[in-house]
Amino acid sequence: MLVIKGILHILALLPLWLLHALAVPLALVLRFMPWRGHAIVRTNLALCFPELDEKKRARLYRRHLTEMARLVLESGAVWFWPAERLKRHVRSVEGWDELERAAAEKHGVLLVGAHFGSWEILPLWLSLQGSFTALYKAPRNPDHDRHLTASRERFGATLVPSGSPAMRRLLAGLRRGEMIGLLADQQPKQGEGAFVSFFEQPALTMTLVGCLARRTGCQVFFASAERLPRGRGWALRFEPAPEAIADPADEKSAAVMHHWLEGVIARRPEQYLWSYKRFSRQPDGKPSPYPQRRRRKA
Repeated sequence: MLVIKGILHILALLPLWLLHALAVPLALVLRFMPWRGHAIVRTNLALCFPELDEKKRARLYRRHLTEMARLVLESGAVWFWPAERLKRHVRSVEGWDELERAAAEKHGVLLVGAHFGSWEILPLWLSLQGSFTALYKAPRNPDHDRHLTASRERFGATLVPSGSPAMRRLLAGLRRGEMIGLLADQQPKQGEGAFVSFFEQPALTMTLVGCLARRTGCQVFFASAERLPRGRGWALRFEPAPEAIADPADEKSAAVMHHWLEGVIARRPEQYLWSYKRFSRQPDGKPSPYPQRRRRKA
């Protein structure tokens, strides 16, 4: 962990434009490295963009590797940048006035994000604006979790690890009129979600967003942090969710979220986390679309 923190400290010293430029040769190296993620990315792009021919999908794949390299190189900023430097690189914030008006009503605000762009920047920037609580998936390594939490909470945010007690804490916070955030595009455990179309593919989707909206009457906003070209920084966007996000039918509520996310991805498809096995669990016992790992011979 000390070695990793040392590398992150060095990355934090470099200008963002240089880090983003270095991502280009880094992505080129990654293309020729043995990595299971290559097959996952290619499978996801084939499933979600069947209208693209092989040449266009290959181009999108290469652009995606560059954006993922930039995501990694931005880790120094995420972990160690001071508040003023971070705020300088947030070049635009769309929809913040409307979100502030909703927060002033004290009915609670639920911010729903996804693994798009520079998603780690969002909770850091939000915690600089006021009280903010975020749900997160804790790493298995306690030491890693401790360092990660300290970095994410350094501007005053509160992190709540996912699990059974998290629901009670989120409900209580929203009922107190607080601002809560979560990433909603992670696949839940079997039996804890609903299969909803995502890019016309069945995707097991968490129903937590609709449940929280119905039980608290909070206002739901979608949030994204797009990475700008040439290392200029990030553009944040906040959009009020349609009322159907609180629909009693879980599938309808989740469909609203997927409609928003598909629109976000359409703007910059290379910035989505395509290396995640979003469709690994299938309805009716159908097999996963991803290549299976070969078992070692005894």
